[in-house]
Amino acid sequence: MSGSFQISNLTVAYDGKTVFKDFSATFEKGCVNVILGGSGVGKTTLLNAVCKLVPYDGSITETSGGISYIFQKDRLIPTISVYKNLDLVLKSKIKDKTERKNRIENMLEKLEIASECDKLPSELSGGQAQRVSMARAFLCPSEILLMDEPFRAMDVGLKIRLVGALNALLAEYPRTVLFVTHDVEECLLAADTYTVLGGSPARIVAGGKISLHRAGRIGSEEELSSVRKELLSVLTAPQ
Repeated sequence: MSGSFQISNLTVAYDGKTVFKDFSATFEKGCVNVILGGSGVGKTTLLNAVCKLVPYDGSITETSGGISYIFQKDRLIPTISVYKNLDLVLKSKIKDKTERKNRIENMLEKLEIASECDKLPSELSGGQAQRVSMARAFLCPSEILLMDEPFRAMDVGLKIRLVGALNALLAEYPRTVLFVTHDVEECLLAADTYTVLGGSPARIVAGGKISLHRAGRIGSEEELSSVRKELLSVLTAPQ
């Protein structure tokens, strides 16, 4: 999956505020593209424009491969089991019940939550619920994966495990990922490229790439220290 995902001359305004005006950005296909910025800068609005949840002017690369979305909250249907939540995603695409069952069980095994398949969402921990959200996103055939602060308010150890699970899934089921976060450490763990938004209307104030393979990031403080310093400097500067 080579090439780029383009957003050109994007303008989004609502509630009397212009969030983006003639905004353009390029994201690499087949990579984890992390988008950072302060609260209210427009990170979520950008994702919502990509999947056409908000009206906008401008152009965004069209995809025939579909878009899946992992939200801040799991958005699971509370009255049905984990298995049935995932089966709902596949019913419209795969008619064969046995094939759906095999795919769901295989995905839950990969995410180490097979034992939770008959539980209701309310019986899951936060980390388990987010793994179910990841399973749902990867069961849904898509070319683009949007992630809106999915590891927010989780402890560092859990974030590391979930990023590891994400990396394993991406190795098997490649996607172009747009991953929104306000957390520098999440960026350092997950990003192939990073883009920092600032200002109002939002603009790109910094960006770059991390060449170190995502699977080898833990304990690689020296390789990542310069990126950390840059991000902290930009994110704490007046916009």
